[in-house]
Amino acid sequence: MSEKYEQPTFVPSLIDKLGEWRVNPSIITAGELLEAALVEGLESEAVAAARFLISPSSTATLPVRRLAGLALKRAGKFDDIPEGVQIHDSADKAIWRARARAYSTNPLAWVELSLHDVIGGKRAAARRSMQVALQLAPDSRHVLRSAARLFLHLHEPEFAHDILLRSARTPSDPWLMSAEMSIAELAQRQARFFGQGRALIKSGALRPRQATELASSLGTLELVAGGRKKARDFFRESLINPTGNSLAQAEWASTFFGTELVPERRLPSSNDGGEATALHLLREKKFEGVTEACERWSASEPYSIRPFEVSSGIAAATGKYTEALTIAQKGLLIRPNAPWLLNNRAFALIHLGRLKEAEHSLRGIIKSEEPTWFVSEANRGLLAMRRGDHAAGIIHYRAAIDGFREQHKLQHVAIAQTYLAREVAIAGLPEAKALLKEARDGRSKAALTDDSVLAEAEAALAKPHVLPELSTGSAAVLQSLPTSNVNSQ
Repeated sequence: MSEKYEQPTFVPSLIDKLGEWRVNPSIITAGELLEAALVEGLESEAVAAARFLISPSSTATLPVRRLAGLALKRAGKFDDIPEGVQIHDSADKAIWRARARAYSTNPLAWVELSLHDVIGGKRAAARRSMQVALQLAPDSRHVLRSAARLFLHLHEPEFAHDILLRSARTPSDPWLMSAEMSIAELAQRQARFFGQGRALIKSGALRPRQATELASSLGTLELVAGGRKKARDFFRESLINPTGNSLAQAEWASTFFGTELVPERRLPSSNDGGEATALHLLREKKFEGVTEACERWSASEPYSIRPFEVSSGIAAATGKYTEALTIAQKGLLIRPNAPWLLNNRAFALIHLGRLKEAEHSLRGIIKSEEPTWFVSEANRGLLAMRRGDHAAGIIHYRAAIDGFREQHKLQHVAIAQTYLAREVAIAGLPEAKALLKEARDGRSKAALTDDSVLAEAEAALAKPHVLPELSTGSAAVLQSLPTSNVNSQ
């Protein structure tokens, strides 16, 4: 790859943006000024615009409000940052339609409308609005990054990547280079700007905030390629003045290094650090704070269903079945038929005694979707056992166990074995004792330490006709285990 790169030209003149804001103060001109000021490290020039965007009457989305809060923080205006941020109900599309009509040639209005369409499950409308924004501003960083996230959400990673490749701005913008690298991986393509990005970081031409996400993406690619030392250096660079994305990537990478790249005290350093906090709490098995962290994660990444997958899985795994069902339903509004969420919903419904609804939820998961298919097999096993069809239940659980074993997922194997043993013991079947021993052996190999479910199985074996209080669940535990890149959407 070439090591040459263009001298970065980040945004149009900050003075021009400031002039546009003063002549026509609006959410559009305020947002453009805010972006320019943050990039250039001149947040004090955008204080008035940030106050405008973060005010109670503003219709700016929460991510934009968080950026406004960040600008005020850097400008030393701490008293202007409210404790909580309220936004208009996303279902109230009349507001956004009116803004798009009023600002028909302003791309940010169409980006806002697209965002609220996708949150409301209006995928086709979201696509149309974003295409209008791209036509109006094909080289706007905000539009390009928003469009790339949208088309990833719509399962079009190649198109998302092409959008970035076509822009004349990408070769000179570290934020767009970073996005191009991340999306290239998801599109199973070679990252076009890896060499240029690496040279740009090594040149020292970027301020830490400008470099953070580019360094993070370079670190991720180096780590995947086996370059651990280079990866560590890039991650260190990314953490000097990180965004929420950079923190989350470093938190994800910590499991590969076997060390904590992001100390817990650093997590509050970014206003959009919900994802990193959630991943950190999961790694530390501190489940109590995960739901709140996932709410902040979702607020900063409205396109993503991953926060709903994690939080609904943890809620189900800790016995909060009604909460798990509610969270899964919210995520399915954004992406109908998302397999992890269908699994979580089915698992919660089974424990709430709503077996027909659970069966319907499981029908939406197709066999080609692995590993979600094997999780759904465990759920089908649980469903069959609760219906009294013990033979079918054992067959489904065995299919899940064999599938996880083929994927070399020892923890998943052991968890499924434990819940199979529990269900068989509850049913009073003769195989219970042997299956319980199998589960103990599997847990020992996987080095699992939480023996609460094992204890439930042993109690059920001692009293095979008594149904104990059940506090956790197999599929939810399997789904809450972090197994992929945090930016995989």
